[in-house]
Amino acid sequence: MTTKLGTVFEQTSTTEFVIMLDQEYDNERLLFSYVEFDPNGNQPNPDKERIIGRITGIYKENPLLSRDQAIVNASINLSELGINFSRRFTHGWAKCTVIGALTQRGLDMNLRVPAPNTSVYTPSEATLRQLFFNSAPSHVPIGKIETFGSEEVPVTLNADQMVTKHFSIFGMTGSGKTTTAAKLLEELMARGHRMIIFDSHDDYLNLDNFGRLFDYRYQDKDKKEQKVECRVKTRRCDAVEEAIKQFSPVVPTNNQNQTLRPENQCVCERLIRTASIIHKNEPGHRILQNKCKKVTSELVNNLSQNHNNQHWSDLIKYGRVMHHNTFPELKFYGDGFEDFTIILLQAFRGEAYTSAQWRWLRNNINRQGTGINYLSNLENSARNDVSLDSRTKPVLVGSLIMLRNLYQDAIRAGASPLDLEDFFKQVADRNTATPESVFRLSLTNLSSNLRKAMVYGVVTYFFRSFKFHGYRATPRDGNPANAYSTLFILEEARSLIPKSSGMNEIDIAGSQARKALREIAYEGRKFSLGFGIISQKPSSIDPEVVSQSNTFILHQLKSPDDQRYVRDVTEGMSAEELEMVKSLGTGRAIVTGVAVKSPVLLRVYPRYSEEGIREPAPIADELSSIEQIRNDLGITDETS
Repeated sequence: MTTKLGTVFEQTSTTEFVIMLDQEYDNERLLFSYVEFDPNGNQPNPDKERIIGRITGIYKENPLLSRDQAIVNASINLSELGINFSRRFTHGWAKCTVIGALTQRGLDMNLRVPAPNTSVYTPSEATLRQLFFNSAPSHVPIGKIETFGSEEVPVTLNADQMVTKHFSIFGMTGSGKTTTAAKLLEELMARGHRMIIFDSHDDYLNLDNFGRLFDYRYQDKDKKEQKVECRVKTRRCDAVEEAIKQFSPVVPTNNQNQTLRPENQCVCERLIRTASIIHKNEPGHRILQNKCKKVTSELVNNLSQNHNNQHWSDLIKYGRVMHHNTFPELKFYGDGFEDFTIILLQAFRGEAYTSAQWRWLRNNINRQGTGINYLSNLENSARNDVSLDSRTKPVLVGSLIMLRNLYQDAIRAGASPLDLEDFFKQVADRNTATPESVFRLSLTNLSSNLRKAMVYGVVTYFFRSFKFHGYRATPRDGNPANAYSTLFILEEARSLIPKSSGMNEIDIAGSQARKALREIAYEGRKFSLGFGIISQKPSSIDPEVVSQSNTFILHQLKSPDDQRYVRDVTEGMSAEELEMVKSLGTGRAIVTGVAVKSPVLLRVYPRYSEEGIREPAPIADELSSIEQIRNDLGITDETS
C-alpha cells in the first residue's frame, strides 16, 4: 500500500528533484525516507520501471515570509504572541536525491528527468524489499527499515562486501553500537565465517549463548505485547531430539569439564540460526514466533546427509566460539620473522630499541625457548657478548629483565601466552583448523601496551603467512585453497589503533598496531583478510585505517569532532542527514556504503546472545535489600 506524499515541483534533473508536500504530510518526520514515482506519471507499479529517490532535506516556505520565518511560523503558535500569519500559505518541501531507476532487473542509473507535477508516493513493500532485502545466504539480516509509510521491511547487508572491504560501527555510549556489532557477528558466526575478536571489555563473552532470543517480545495483531515461546515449552522438540541423536553435539564446559548449558538448549539455538539462513534469511525471532514450523526433523536429516559439505553439520555439532585470555608468546617465530619478533618485544614494553640494540637483536633473535626461557637465553647472550659496547650492554640487558617482569605480570593477572604460530594453524590453516570459527581474545586483564601488542602480533602474523608463506583462501593456479578467510574485529578500537600523535610519537605499541591494520586495509582484500572497527569515539582512531572502510553503521554521535570525522570518511550523505546522527535514538542507525544499495535508516534487531558484562548499576545493587523492607512494610509503588 503506497501513499501519495506530494508532487514534483519546478525544475528537476536526472539526479535530484523537489517535492511540494501535501499538507497532511508536511509535518511528518520524512528525512531519510524513500519515495518512488512512475516516470510516465502513472501510479507506481512493481512490475514496471519506477524512479527511486531519497529525501535529503526538509524545509517550509511562505510567500509572505522569509524561509526562516516560515519555518518558525510552522513550528510554533505565534498567535499567542499577537502575530497571526495564515498557515494556509505555508508549504512543506522535500529535497530529494535520485537513487536510480528500478526495474525487474534491478537498480540502474536514471536517465529521465522527473516531470513537474508528477505524483510522488511512499514506496511499496515490493519496492523496498527489492532495494534492501536479499534472501541469499551471503546476505545477513540486520534490522528493519525506518522510512515513512513502511511497517516491517527487513534490511540485509552484503556480507562479502563487509568482510573483504572492511566496515566500521560508530556510536556513543548507550547508542546501541555493541548490540549492533553483536547482531552482525551472530549472523556471520551462523554462516561459519572465521573471525578473531579483540574484546577489550568482554562484551562478547556469551556470543554463542542465544538465550536472549527467547526473551524477544513482539506486538500481535491486536497490538498487544507478546513474548516468543518454545512450541513445546521444554526446547525438546522432535528436531532437537533428532539432532542430538545424529550429531552427538559438543556443549560448552568449564575447567572442571562440567557442562555449562543444557545440551538441548544449545542444539535448539544452533538449529534456529541455521534454519534462519536456509529459509531465506527469516530472522530467528520470527521463526520462533511462528512456532518453529521451519525447524523440523527433515531439516536435520538434510543437514546430516549433506556429505559434500561437512560445514553445515559442524554448525549443529559444535559451538562456534573459542575463548582465549591471552597475551602474545615471546619466541623466535622462524626465518623471515626476525624483525617481527623484535617489534613484538618493542610493543610488549612500549619502548623502541636504539639502532645499536636493534643490530644486536637482529643477529641474536633466533635463540631457543619460549617466554621466560627465551628471554633468559637472550639476556645471557647479551651478558656474555664481549662485542657489545659498555653503554649498549647494560641497557639491553635491563630491557630484557623488564620484559621478563612484564611477562610474569601478565601471567599473574590471569592471562596465558598464546603461540601465534599455533594460533594461526588453529584458525586459518584448513588442514589443522578447529571446528570453532570465532576466536575471542579477551584483553580485559592486559595492560594498554599488551593489548596493542596483541593486535600487532596476531594481525601481522596472519598477514605475513598469507603474503609470504603460500597460504591462500581461494583456489589459485590450479591449486585448491589451503586457508580460511579471516575477519579481525576490534572492539573499542580507539584504544587499540589510536590516531598518531605526530613526529614525536611515544606510543610505540600503538604505532605498531596501526601499521598492522594499515597493511590489512590496503592489501588484505586480495588475501580475503578484512577488519571491522567498533568505537564510541571515531575521531580518536587512526584515520588511515578507517578511510579504507567501505561500509559504515552510524549510531548517535553528539561530539562535533566525531561528526566532522564521519562527514570526511563517508560519502553520499547530505549535511541534513549527518545532522540526524546527533539525535538517533538507541537502536537506530544509518548504514551507508557498499554493503547496501543506498544509505538506509534502520532499527537494528536485538541481539540474540547474552550480554558479556552486565550494565553497571552500583546504586541499585547496594539498595536491593530495600525491596524486602518495602514488602514487609506493605509499601507499594502506588503508596504516596
